[in-house]
Amino acid sequence: MRNPIGRRVAVGLVAAMTLAVTAGAASAWPPQGSFVIGGKLEHTMLLSTEEIADYLATTNPHVYTVTFQAGTAVETHTFTGFLLYDVLTFLGPKFDPAVRNDKLRFYASATGSDGYQAIVAWGEFDPTFENKPVLLAFTQDGKSLAGGGPRLVVPDDIRGGRYVSDVVSIRLDRVLPDPVVEFLPLGP
Repeated sequence: MRNPIGRRVAVGLVAAMTLAVTAGAASAWPPQGSFVIGGKLEHTMLLSTEEIADYLATTNPHVYTVTFQAGTAVETHTFTGFLLYDVLTFLGPKFDPAVRNDKLRFYASATGSDGYQAIVAWGEFDPTFENKPVLLAFTQDGKSLAGGGPRLVVPDDIRGGRYVSDVVSIRLDRVLPDPVVEFLPLGP
């Protein structure tokens, strides 16, 4: 069962860390040390990793120690942060209530400052489906990630390919409907 404090932490996190965007900050988007959460959400947010790092010190965040392959090496790290599910749920996913299990058509993408991108399906981290504790981490091995951006952490992945570093953007999107496909008969 998911820790009930997680939802309250996500609410406090987003409420306490919302930044006002000024016209002078348009030269680098998002500003250094910040990241954006947007997409099919009721609310879009620009958050500062430095303020979140300070906020972590006053809360009971999630902590996971994970092991994964990175190239030919095996790495083990301890990450501290917030569940992606809690943060996105607080921001109000735009699921269509008229579509059965519409949330299973959604995915979150994380993009790093270098353009590297990975996705996780909503069903992977939703507690009513797979319940994987996908983390938006703000510390790694006790060191703050505030100088860059948070890191997407996907526990139980064998390889670290979805561990996106220096996240500048997280988007929640819905897959497009399949186009009408004409099926050709099989055989001679």
